[in-house]
Amino acid sequence: MIKSPRPVFDAADKAKGGPPPGVAPESGSGRPNPTLAMVSPIQGREEEFGRAVNVVLKTMSDSMPYQHYFNDALVKAHLSHIQFAKDHGLVESMIEKDQKSMSPMLGRIKSKIEDTGNTELGMIAMFDRTSCFYQMLDEWDSDPGMRRYKEPFGYVLEISKRIGQFDLTIEEIHDTYTKPRLHGYAAQLGLELEVTNIDTDGYITVTLID
Repeated sequence: MIKSPRPVFDAADKAKGGPPPGVAPESGSGRPNPTLAMVSPIQGREEEFGRAVNVVLKTMSDSMPYQHYFNDALVKAHLSHIQFAKDHGLVESMIEKDQKSMSPMLGRIKSKIEDTGNTELGMIAMFDRTSCFYQMLDEWDSDPGMRRYKEPFGYVLEISKRIGQFDLTIEEIHDTYTKPRLHGYAAQLGLELEVTNIDTDGYITVTLID
């Protein structure tokens, strides 16, 4: 079953400095405090929310020269980034820079994992609570120790390759970009992952190795 993450404030949020908007502070059990009312993340930000919805609607109504989706600009930015690194022989440097930029956050989560023994905090940090991940997708499978999602690049990549913008393949992106990033994040967290190849339905499964 495809599931989106629930708004639960846990130790991963605490490591980032507090609960996400709309989630009451924890009661000590790692769950929202049941004695406090939930507050909508839109409350007090109605105008901002309206502008955001307008951008999504404008993007998804754009069907020329192809049907655009909400994540179109983010996908293209990633593709341009990866293509530039490939063209200039900088793929390894790109991955190193990515790992360095993520190390402050991952270091805090590693400490929480060591304190609690809860390795699921690492999965939450790499996936559920990371906007660079979930803003690329509209849904994904989430179970303890496992995340499964459809690779996000193929649709735009295929269209863009027709006019010569990119010469990448989704398999190449997966092997040279996605896998090294995920394995690098896990190593910084003191964890180990199994990252599958892209399956025939276009999905990637990431499993935490005990």
